[in-house]
Amino acid sequence: MRSWAWTALGLAMAATSATAREACPPRPPVQAIVMPSTNMQSDLVTLISLGPAIADKTLQRKALLKAKPKCDEAGLEAGGATYALFETTATSPVLMARSASPDAPIFFVAPFADITAAVMAEVEKRPVPPAKASYVLGVSTKMGASALRLYPSIPDNETFKADIAAALQGRLPPLVSRDERTKGIQINVQADAYEGPKSTPGATPLPGSGPGLPAVSATPQNQSFREQPDGGALHQASGFTCPGAIDGFKRDRLTVYDAAQGGRDVSCGYASSPATATATLYLTKLPAQYTLSRVFDIYVEQAKAHTPSVGDAADPYPASEGGPRRQGRFWRDKEGRNEGLWLMQIGPWFAKLRVTYSNGDAATVRRLAADLLTAIDAQVKPPTV
Repeated sequence: MRSWAWTALGLAMAATSATAREACPPRPPVQAIVMPSTNMQSDLVTLISLGPAIADKTLQRKALLKAKPKCDEAGLEAGGATYALFETTATSPVLMARSASPDAPIFFVAPFADITAAVMAEVEKRPVPPAKASYVLGVSTKMGASALRLYPSIPDNETFKADIAAALQGRLPPLVSRDERTKGIQINVQADAYEGPKSTPGATPLPGSGPGLPAVSATPQNQSFREQPDGGALHQASGFTCPGAIDGFKRDRLTVYDAAQGGRDVSCGYASSPATATATLYLTKLPAQYTLSRVFDIYVEQAKAHTPSVGDAADPYPASEGGPRRQGRFWRDKEGRNEGLWLMQIGPWFAKLRVTYSNGDAATVRRLAADLLTAIDAQVKPPTV
């Protein structure tokens, strides 16, 4: 009965363009509001306000699934799905992108009562300016919702489509996220976005570039890893256990790049069966001056130097879906394979999951990433002193 109901709902969504014949009138081009800006205090007010905004009842997933179109926009093929774009009959959200799949992300644009100008006027002891409305681009998944971007007015169709595609490819990280299970709100803009450069690309070591020859083995052979009864390999320095097998992948190697330094630079390698996808999880401890965004940019540059990009690919586990805070970037190589990586930071530890896979392995790789990164988030603990 449940699958029949979802099928009926999917058919109804897919039929949206056929039943709502009227095309939406064109909207003037609009540029997104820059976020983060150069004013951290002002941005913080905006970001704090976005949390309750995306928790509004009209923007919950059940409400979005029932939203009715007023007129149709040009659709979009992205992330392996076809999205119907339309203006709604409601005051919020005013614009939506929805596919026939009940499990796919739903994108929306909703009015946002931005109180930043009023709050900053109070802080700076100057007259309060007239209130101004802006619009938030959000995405809803079964795991929660995220605010991705702000606009001064309702975005035009091309801007809306371009930002949806960027979000599905992992190129539009969430500003603020809400976890559906815990109802918790998380601000994702980090303080280092407001700082000047502290390091050059050459200053961050690439995993595996430590001094001395790396120690490679299929099972733990030194003090950096300790074999567990279930076949896992406990990395004692970080507290993370590399599983022996997970989601159709089998661990085939453990590498310690800096055995003399207590295992501060290690990796666990995995391959699927049949061997159409590979994954390597790097755990690297870096000094305090390194931040997630800077290390991520460096690692992406280094990875693309090794396997050059011939075009962008969709992030199979984008940050907009919720889960551990991370950054991801994916591309196609000259052999037609998908290449990419995710990066997380927990205190001084950076966890990079580097993957290579075919289109047919995307769902498996997504499951692997979700399970491994969630396990890292739970097991790796930052220092308490």
